[in-house]
Amino acid sequence: MRLSVVVPCFNEEGNIACVVAQAAEVGRRLATELEIIVVDDGSTDDTAQVLATLREIVPELEIVPHAENRGYGVAVRSGLDRAGMDYIFLTDGDGQFDLEELPAAIQLLRDHDVVAGYRRHRQDGWWRRLWGRSWTALVNRVFGLRVRDANCAFKLVPQSLLLSSDLRSQGALISAEILFEAQRSDLSVAECAVSHYPRQTGRQSGASPRVIATALMELVACLPRKAFSTPRGFAK
Repeated sequence: MRLSVVVPCFNEEGNIACVVAQAAEVGRRLATELEIIVVDDGSTDDTAQVLATLREIVPELEIVPHAENRGYGVAVRSGLDRAGMDYIFLTDGDGQFDLEELPAAIQLLRDHDVVAGYRRHRQDGWWRRLWGRSWTALVNRVFGLRVRDANCAFKLVPQSLLLSSDLRSQGALISAEILFEAQRSDLSVAECAVSHYPRQTGRQSGASPRVIATALMELVACLPRKAFSTPRGFAK
C-alpha cells in the first residue's frame, strides 16, 4: 500500500509529536511508500517549532503551514490536496486515537472501498458527546447517510475519490462531505469501531458555538447541491 497520513492540527504542541511518531512507526510497517502530512492551521503556540524538530528526524513528514487559522475543513482540504499516495488516512493531531488500530481498518479494504471509524466509547465531555450524536443524526438525514459517528477522525479513503470530489467545507462539515462523496460515487463504506482516549493536553474547540454555527450554515448552504440523496454503498 502507498499511504498518505493527513493530520490537521491547531495548537497541539503537547500532542503532535506522539501522533507523528506513531504514524511513522505504524505506517512504515504497513506501507511500501509513506508520507505524513501535517497541516498546521495557524497555531499560536509552539506547534510549528515542534514540527520543525520532528522534520529533522522523520523523513516522511511534510509540513503544510497556514499563516492564520482558517478552519478545520480548510486544513483537511489542504492536507488532502497535498497527499499523493493511493490511500489516505485522515486523523487528528490531538492524540485521542490509537493508530495501532489502523491495520484492522486496512483489512476491511479487501471488501470495501472506504473505511470510516466510529468511537466505541467517546472520551469527551457530555456536551461534545451530545453535539456529536445530534450532528451525526442531522447529516444522516440531510445527506442520506447511515453512519454511527460522522465526525470521527479515523477515515481511510482512496485518493481517486478525492480527485473526483468537489469538497468545499471550511469547517466541521468536511467529514460528512467526504462520506457523502463516497456514497455519491457508489463506493462501499465499511464502519469499524475504534478506541478513543481523553485529551492529555491542550483545549478542545470542536463543539464551540462558533464551530457549531459554521457547520450548520455550511450544511444549509450545501442543501441545493447535496440534500436528500438516496443512501447506497454503506456496509456495517
